[in-house]
Amino acid sequence: MRRADATAPARAGVESSSTQPTPEAIRAQLERLRTRAFAGSGKLFSFLRFVVEEALEGRAATLKELVIGIELYGGVIDYDPRIDSTVRVEARRLRRKLATYYAGPGRSDTVIVTIPTGSYAPCFLLREEGDGLAASSPSGLVLPPMLAVLPFTALCALELSFAAGITDELIYSAERTPRLRVAARAIMFQFRASRYSLDDVAAQVGADFVLHGTVRRAKEVRRTSVELSNRWGQILWSDRIDMTGEDDLALQEQIAAEILARLPEAVIEPA
Repeated sequence: MRRADATAPARAGVESSSTQPTPEAIRAQLERLRTRAFAGSGKLFSFLRFVVEEALEGRAATLKELVIGIELYGGVIDYDPRIDSTVRVEARRLRRKLATYYAGPGRSDTVIVTIPTGSYAPCFLLREEGDGLAASSPSGLVLPPMLAVLPFTALCALELSFAAGITDELIYSAERTPRLRVAARAIMFQFRASRYSLDDVAAQVGADFVLHGTVRRAKEVRRTSVELSNRWGQILWSDRIDMTGEDDLALQEQIAAEILARLPEAVIEPA
């Protein structure tokens, strides 16, 4: 699967790369979404149609909260993002709606439309054989896939701090791995005390893969169970690591390093 550049999307009438969906294919997918995912959600679909069409016309960089608010929610009184959160709320609903659709009835769709968290500009993906994902930058360079590391879950109260430490070490170490981009820790730790689905997490942070796991202790042994899922919540790889030691910081570093070393390159390397 390949992602089309959201900041400089393909324009109508301009030949597109074979690794990117054409404007015609994107508009056909938009109609498919209207009938299959947004039936009965006309206002939410209007939001999606507006940002997609603006992006296709080369105006992705202008898709700001104020612009969308004035265009779609202004009414008689001008939209003011300082006192009105409608655009932000609707954007979150839209991301969840898209994630739910592509995790279910749209799991085999050729063209995938996403709106990464932190932006209102859509990304367009073209499904290819295999699960590998690669992002295309404005310069045309292929970027590594985005990894989201969810806060690890402690299966006993005494391991809460240790589990948080593993998460922090994983993010720190993964950030220094050339084959990955990593969602910021400030974003990921917001999920620590919340209920979520893996596809929703991936949609909210714009991740291609989600890493998550648990920590438990039996006497001197700490067992870390870990899973890697794709953006639709399907498990691609799992493993478990047993380690002993008295130095918690050293153990957290060792566990994080071992997890990253075991991640299957065939899964997360760009195609």
